[in-house]
Amino acid sequence: MTHLRLLRTGLLPLLLSVALTAAAGAQTIGTSARLTGMGNSSAGLVRGLDALNVNPAQLVPNDGVTVSLGILPFGAQAGADFMDYATYEKYFTGTPNEKGVREATYLTTLDKQAILNTFQGEVGHFTHDIRYALGGLMISTKFLTVGFSVTERTGSNISLPRSFAEFTFFGNEPGKEFDFSKTEVSSSWTRDYALTVAQEFRLYRRIPVLVGASVKLVHGYGYFGLERFNSSFVTDPDTYEVRGTADMAARYAGSEEWLFANNDFHYTLFPDPVGSGIGFDLGANVQVNRYFSAGLSLVDLGSVTWNRRAHEISANEDFVIDDITTSDQVDEIKSRLNGQEYAIPSFSTPLPSAMIISGVFALPDMPRKGRNWYFTVAYRQGFNDVAGNSTSPRLGLGTEIELLYNVAFRLGANFGGIRPVTLGAGVGFIADNFKLDIGTMDVTPHLTNTFSAVAVGISSHWDI
Repeated sequence: MTHLRLLRTGLLPLLLSVALTAAAGAQTIGTSARLTGMGNSSAGLVRGLDALNVNPAQLVPNDGVTVSLGILPFGAQAGADFMDYATYEKYFTGTPNEKGVREATYLTTLDKQAILNTFQGEVGHFTHDIRYALGGLMISTKFLTVGFSVTERTGSNISLPRSFAEFTFFGNEPGKEFDFSKTEVSSSWTRDYALTVAQEFRLYRRIPVLVGASVKLVHGYGYFGLERFNSSFVTDPDTYEVRGTADMAARYAGSEEWLFANNDFHYTLFPDPVGSGIGFDLGANVQVNRYFSAGLSLVDLGSVTWNRRAHEISANEDFVIDDITTSDQVDEIKSRLNGQEYAIPSFSTPLPSAMIISGVFALPDMPRKGRNWYFTVAYRQGFNDVAGNSTSPRLGLGTEIELLYNVAFRLGANFGGIRPVTLGAGVGFIADNFKLDIGTMDVTPHLTNTFSAVAVGISSHWDI
């Protein structure tokens, strides 16, 4: 029907495509694989360059290192609370024909219902957070420890009502109301140029206390945010008259270098930013005794002002389609659904700020003299729900032990976020002055194909 085609060619496909793209991405609280492999619990344990973006106070090394060079550390997490990989593989990767070539799969009513049943409620959630450092350098002296880093980050938070999938599969069924008011979209691409300073002091001349701060110049390269999407409609079962409301507002800004043009993706290492801002990290850590230490940090305090190629899209209309054979009326309704787009001078968005409280308990001389067996805990509370962040608290528990010479094994569990509970694992290699860490915060993808989240990290640095 014409009104069905009208709604499908409006904002709904745009939001669906954005959501499905974000689901393939990643959420972490740093670029340290040591952190990732311990369920994001070791925020109080990481030191040196691994502590950047987690707790600036812990930039001070604990092993006599004076110069450290980071080599492309990377951390990423992506997940959804519905549509696991097994479901995707079954229905959306095609069906092999007699020649072994995959062809399009045509969904039956039972197939569509099976996909809808993967929703845990009326709203499905996607999140992704990817961070990687283009470079990092730390220099430590007895007077001050200084670090400089360049960190790239992309993130998305998306809430997608079940109504979207129902409408896509079955159309606008007469008598059924489709309400999209719980739709939320926030996606951004930024880069931080951070200068960090930290120092160790002695409390009562015997208790080591670390304090540190980072100041970040933040360049923004892309942003899309849905401020509201209170759109809904219903089709009268007797007259087939469609009545609804198109009420939405969105803002976006984007660099030309990251857009698709002529079917090619254009990217440069130093694109022109379309936004900028200042951010701060503040942190402290105290070594209570040889067994226990605790840390507190506030990260990503600040905001970004998007003041180049900034646009707003808005609509606020009640509509009625009573004669779908009139093309002029259909075109008018389509225009109202899509809203009006216009350039604006600027708009501001907060950084993904959060508080991290951490603790470390150490058993000395385990499993051998001069080594420690660590048990870690970290609590993270986000202050907003912008891209890659969440106001839902997260708790991590973990352990690390060097069972083999210069090889550390790690386990951890994370509670909260897109999945209620995830189990992580990792390993660290130490060869003279070179350290390599590999970790995953969710081992499920390595054990079965019924997973809906992925979290991995790899980091290394050369110490002198």
